Amino acid sequence: MGGEVDQRERLVLIVDDEAATRALLRQTLQGLPFPCRVYEAANGDEALKVTHEIRPDLALVDIMLPASSVSGVVLCQQMCKDSRTKVAIISGHATETIVQACLTAGAVGYVRKPFSVEEMRERVAAWLSG
Repeated sequence: MGGEVDQRERLVLIVDDEAATRALLRQTLQGLPFPCRVYEAANGDEALKVTHEIRPDLALVDIMLPASSVSGVVLCQQMCKDSRTKVAIISGHATETIVQACLTAGAVGYVRKPFSVEEMRERVAAWLSG
């Protein structure tokens, strides 16, 4: 078994209000050493609906979501309650206090935008493997 890669399909939810960021993350996930089925949500309300339907292995959540939906922090807190779903925060504008609140709630990590595709791929692979 040494050196074998687990080829089980992972379910990943990308939550970001910017379509270009969702597209970049989707493309980034194609380079992982195992298959991923990717779902997208443009706001917190959509993310909660998708989470209840598919129970993703990992959610990549932009913490700065539109004010008309569930906030990124509340979304993170709610998603972290499900022990099956790992939550990672992605943001270019989050304050240290917001990031810390998400990490305290159970988020597995934080990646600042703009991110390196290679770094993101490595971090996502580690989150999904662990």
